[in-house]
Amino acid sequence: MKKTVSIYTFGCKMNQYESQAMAERLKDFEVSFSQEQADLFILNSCTVTSEAERKLRQLFRRLKVLNPDSKIIIVGCYSELSPEELTVLGADEVVGVKEKRDIHKYVARQLDRPDGVPQEAFFTVTSSIEGRTRAFLGIEDGCLNNCSYCRIRLARGSNVISKPIDIVRKEFEGLVRRGYKEIVLTGINIGYYGVDLDSSLTELLNELDGLDGDWRIRLGSLDPDTVDKSFLDLLAGSSRIARHMHLSLQSGSDNVLKYMKRKYTISEYLRAVESARMVDPRFAFTTDLIAGFPGELDEDHMQTLRIIEEVNFLKVHVFRFSKRPGTEAAEMKDQIESGVKKVRAQQLLEAGAKSRERYLETHIGQTSKVLIEKTDSSTSRGFDEYYVPHIVNGRQSGFVNATVTNFESHKEGSDAELYCRSVVR
Repeated sequence: MKKTVSIYTFGCKMNQYESQAMAERLKDFEVSFSQEQADLFILNSCTVTSEAERKLRQLFRRLKVLNPDSKIIIVGCYSELSPEELTVLGADEVVGVKEKRDIHKYVARQLDRPDGVPQEAFFTVTSSIEGRTRAFLGIEDGCLNNCSYCRIRLARGSNVISKPIDIVRKEFEGLVRRGYKEIVLTGINIGYYGVDLDSSLTELLNELDGLDGDWRIRLGSLDPDTVDKSFLDLLAGSSRIARHMHLSLQSGSDNVLKYMKRKYTISEYLRAVESARMVDPRFAFTTDLIAGFPGELDEDHMQTLRIIEEVNFLKVHVFRFSKRPGTEAAEMKDQIESGVKKVRAQQLLEAGAKSRERYLETHIGQTSKVLIEKTDSSTSRGFDEYYVPHIVNGRQSGFVNATVTNFESHKEGSDAELYCRSVVR
């Protein structure tokens, strides 16, 4: 009987992709995701915030109580930077970022099984942790930025390692053949894809855009300085690349961006937004914001609120600043008091909710191409090319053209979010 392995994933889409890739490298074992009973657990860790690390430690302790005789391996960014801490916690094995590709070796050692054959240097997948509709495809690792608050670059490295175009293409074609309709290209900073290969994200997208099949591409997070003319020209000429960008903002104040060591100004950010909306007026933007960065004044915070109102984001992700060990920002003067950070974060969330409502209003009466992901007895749900969630009439499948009639609050799990109500005629 095969030994059982359960994988838990914390953090970004890249981690989700790598969890799927690790699962596919463990063919000698019975692998599941987020199951609380197993012979061995793999915790794929994140170190973006102290909260992510706390949740991992909490999960570790719960799994040990439920499975006192099981083994636990912790992999990823948290284990790369704090191996001693996780060893003291009681992990049976602490594995860094690059060692993920050798996960079979570590699992086999803990479960007293043969090591297996050496694996390819680049992860590839044939399936998805997301189900049967959307798949993640990792195209690069590492980041050239030097942001003062970021701990990820310490774990992942300051050099970009891009997956060669021919490998990406083969992996992409395999996912399409297996029925995936939306492929999300992900990485640590995909805007820098190809700098080590004398290539670019635009060149990769041009290659993929010509492939056969009924599919679309969605892009992972980008920085404004990587949204250039060639990239926008490609968007304008392609019907297969989603009209949505996760465009990192972090702050609406040039002063705070300077403290953060971001590589753009607010005017450059707004120029990228305007350029994309010249391609399509409904172009959607999601973003990240940090509340209470060291030195952030009330006026800086107000500027961020004004940018939210100006851009009309589809969604705003808000994080309260937390000191991350080894980063410049952790040692900066003028740290913001916890209560102030909490208030500012709440104001950003409220502004983001209003922004989402204003953005969705622009879709009423418009028709979008919705990819159906779930159905029940009378309705279907999915996302369109703008990453807008829809509830449509009837039991639908695949891509459908749906016209928005209104939007309403819909509960998904413990959270309520605005969905478009749409009609397929």
